[in-house]
Amino acid sequence: MTKLQFLFIAFLFPFLLLSQNKISKSEVQKIIKDSQAAKKDGSISLPSIKSWKFNNTDSLYFKSDTLIAIQNKTNTQNDFCEFIDWTFYRKNAFILGNTSYCEEPPSRLVTKYPEDYFYIAVYQIENRTMIDMLRNDKMIVDSFNVIEIENNDEFLKIKLVRRFIPLPYNNKI
Repeated sequence: MTKLQFLFIAFLFPFLLLSQNKISKSEVQKIIKDSQAAKKDGSISLPSIKSWKFNNTDSLYFKSDTLIAIQNKTNTQNDFCEFIDWTFYRKNAFILGNTSYCEEPPSRLVTKYPEDYFYIAVYQIENRTMIDMLRNDKMIVDSFNVIEIENNDEFLKIKLVRRFIPLPYNNKI
């Protein structure tokens, strides 16, 4: 009986992996479009409620190969005491922010142009959806594989895996 169970699992597991829903380019583009910060009098608030927030405790954003972006839809509270945020101000552009609530008073680094302004490119390679982060001069800064999206009424959660191993570099933005 155990041999039959083993064979069943051995053949079923690869089938389940192949049959998983693939994340499409259009799905990611729609999420980015829906994440654009609302403008009031021609300006946006940083970070926006619609910003993608990444945990940056102990410089995790810069060191980790797997990142999870969270956008709370019902709660404006931050999940992390230190976070990096991507605030989309156009369908293919965002401002990178760095905020800390760990100590009083809370702090946020001042956004500088062009250092903190990035473009984003979404494309597909071999049934995988990729996101490239580009500087103003169109040089790729970072590249991610979108591996999971969880979207419900309370939050949006996007799991990204870096395509390249992060180099040890200064984690100042």
